[in-house]
Amino acid sequence: MQFKIVADYFEKIEKANSRLLMTDLLAELFKKTGSDDIQQIVFLCQGQLAPPYEGLDIGMGEKFVEEAIAKISGYPKKEIEQKFKVKGDLGLVAEEVLKKKKQSALFSGELSVAKVFNNLLKIARAEGKGSQDLKIRLLAELLNSAKPVEAKYIIRVPLGHLRLGIGDPTIMDAFAINLLKEADAKLKKEIEDKLKEKKVDKRKEEFERKLRMRIRELIEEKYNVHSDLGSIAEKLKRNGLNGLKEIHITPGVPIRPTLAERLPSAGEIVKKLGKCAVEAKYDGFRVQVHKYGEKVTIFSRRQENMTPMFPEIAEAVKKQVKAKDAIFEGEALAVNEQTGEYLPFQVTIQRKRKYDIKEMAKDFPLRLFVFDVMFDDGKNLMGLPFKERRKKLEKLIKKGNDIELTKSIVTDSPKTVDKFFEENVGKGLEGIIAKDLSAPYIAGARKFSWIKLKRSYKGELQDSVDVAIIGYFKGKGARTQFGLGALLTAVYDEKEDMLRSIAKVGTGMSEQQLQDLEKILSKTSVKKKPARVDSELEADVWVSPKYVIEVRADEITKSPVHRAGKKEEGEGLALRFPRMISIRQDKKPEEATSVKEIIKMFKQQTHVKIGEEK
Repeated sequence: MQFKIVADYFEKIEKANSRLLMTDLLAELFKKTGSDDIQQIVFLCQGQLAPPYEGLDIGMGEKFVEEAIAKISGYPKKEIEQKFKVKGDLGLVAEEVLKKKKQSALFSGELSVAKVFNNLLKIARAEGKGSQDLKIRLLAELLNSAKPVEAKYIIRVPLGHLRLGIGDPTIMDAFAINLLKEADAKLKKEIEDKLKEKKVDKRKEEFERKLRMRIRELIEEKYNVHSDLGSIAEKLKRNGLNGLKEIHITPGVPIRPTLAERLPSAGEIVKKLGKCAVEAKYDGFRVQVHKYGEKVTIFSRRQENMTPMFPEIAEAVKKQVKAKDAIFEGEALAVNEQTGEYLPFQVTIQRKRKYDIKEMAKDFPLRLFVFDVMFDDGKNLMGLPFKERRKKLEKLIKKGNDIELTKSIVTDSPKTVDKFFEENVGKGLEGIIAKDLSAPYIAGARKFSWIKLKRSYKGELQDSVDVAIIGYFKGKGARTQFGLGALLTAVYDEKEDMLRSIAKVGTGMSEQQLQDLEKILSKTSVKKKPARVDSELEADVWVSPKYVIEVRADEITKSPVHRAGKKEEGEGLALRFPRMISIRQDKKPEEATSVKEIIKMFKQQTHVKIGEEK
């Protein structure tokens, strides 16, 4: 397939003013794509060259990209630098200079998707002496044959700023559109039966919508246990919906983690779950450990390979895990070996590094507290009730110093839950997680099978919220020197795959953090509000949603300007007096706090206030 076709579609998608249009365009592109190219095109849509868990970082510095553009265009490098300062996007610079190219290429030809992808892959894998020259040469080779629009997107990939705004849910929706005709009689009957239960005016449209949603669910179910959308796309393209039958849990391929809901009190937790398991909630790195033979891989919740950073955990897994193959989850945190005291997250986070790993492991050794198991010697355990998975877990882990099970009790008494909560908070932990004893492991979803209680709600928003940065304001007064005065942030609408504004965050950031944020955000700036962003406020600078921050606020209030939880008519929800706590490097925008959670937190907060008035 010619890369020009892909680049033309990317340009249309970038200009799309709604997510629906974006999804339709993507579906068109996928329909035209053959099975040999679909995996590569899906990866490019994601702005990557492999699944995230492979840790393939194409990272190429701006200076080297400028050199490649100068090399093939005939423009001096200084002029390329100047154009970049004006446009703020080397992709746009490449597009412009190729339209007015000062020198002709001796050898050039039509670019295929395979040629573009393979050159980018070679750039990502180039290491050692002479690697920078090789990267420049490989990129220049592509630009030499590229049309201006192709150059724009070729340049953006190695810089990590594709700017399409496509999320994984949108990619799955696009495939669902194309697979409507693939649905078998059984699937169609399932939808028909549901429609019979209620009167539907526009039956044909509703049937198609429901069928598309169900196909999307089937794709997502597989993606939740096999986090490689490129591989899934290839199987769908080759075998239609039957391709999903080929996808299974595989050690070495991360499972998307299950997520916990919130409730404000022990009483409400017991009312919801009845007799339940209650575990200590540790404030560390949530990790998923894969053991296959003598190999151990440790993934973060973002599916980043953390194994080199946590050598003591990897070694402990080999010694303490009885199974030959296993996938299990736990929380890794730094512990004071002399006192047994749990160290704060600010200490644990220092272990996330590429250098001085041995020294840091010696100063701040980690302990892994294991809380669930999904796979054990060839058996998928996800469908088992939690109480049975816990028994399997107890048999899986040998006694040792570095890995232990989370502290846990089983009770149906709110008083006992409260006591356990206070004990754990007193030890410096975050709180507790209550778990439905009969629930399966629900990958990639937030359900009431797990409920967290981090601290009591006193009519205030005492729990933190994770919000995605969608834009920023340049600031006034002293802050103008930093180029950034406040952040425009949003929460995630899972149903619509949209980011809806919730707060303007201007406090909690040091001067250095303001400078650092402006530096990283300016690289993801876009000319207009991204199609997946819903905000009535106009940011001075819009950015492609990429970064998540943790914030605290006094409470959640109704707002005439913010869009989180907003109905067609009426007010949305906003955070009152929000302040930044930290940048959440372990989360993607789609893992930010959801609109659904914000609505629930608002109702819980209101309920507590009414109770206090009584």
